[in-house]
Amino acid sequence: MAAQPLHEIAPAEPGEEAAALGFALGLAAGWTGAGSVFWTSDEGVFAEAGAPYPPGLAGFGLNLDRLIVVRAAKREDVLWAAEQGLSAPGAVVICALAARGRPLDLKATRRLLLFAERARSRCLLLRSVAEASAAWTRWRIGSAPSVAAARELGAPAFSVELVRNRSGQAGARFILDWNAEARNFVERP
Repeated sequence: MAAQPLHEIAPAEPGEEAAALGFALGLAAGWTGAGSVFWTSDEGVFAEAGAPYPPGLAGFGLNLDRLIVVRAAKREDVLWAAEQGLSAPGAVVICALAARGRPLDLKATRRLLLFAERARSRCLLLRSVAEASAAWTRWRIGSAPSVAAARELGAPAFSVELVRNRSGQAGARFILDWNAEARNFVERP
C-alpha cells in the first residue's frame, strides 16, 4: 500500500469518523521517516471532531516538529493546500473533507494523484462517504475492541476493509492493532 501515491479512507458507518482518522494518522506516522506530514482540513471537519490534540498525536507516533496543520474555510482551499503539501518530496498529506457540499469530483482526485506522483509523496484522502476517485486503494475503517489486561486501556484497534484495489484483489477484511513505538499496524490472528 505504501508505494502507491493516493489512498482513500472512509468510515465504515456513521460515527466511525474518529477510527478512520486514527487509521490515517497511523499510516502517516509509519510512512513519514524524516519527511513532513501535512494535515489539511476544512472547518467542517474540525467543527465535528475538534482540533488536533498534540499529546494524542505524539502518542500516536507523529513527530510534532514535522507536522503542519492547515485549516481552511472552503473545500477549494483545502485541496489547494493538499496539492502544495504534495509538492514536497517524500511528504505525507492527510486531506480530510467534511460531508457537506457537493461531492468531490474525479478531476480533483486526479490532481492530487498527479501532484503526489510528481514529488513521490503520498496522499490519504479522508471522506465521510467512499465515492469515485483516482485513488489506488479505498478503505472502510471502523473501531475494534482493543486487547488489554483487565482495567487497562489497550492500543488503538481498527476493523479494516479493503473495498477497492487498482493493483490487486479487494474485499479483504481484518483487525489491526496500532503499535505507536514501532509506528506500524499489527494484524490480529
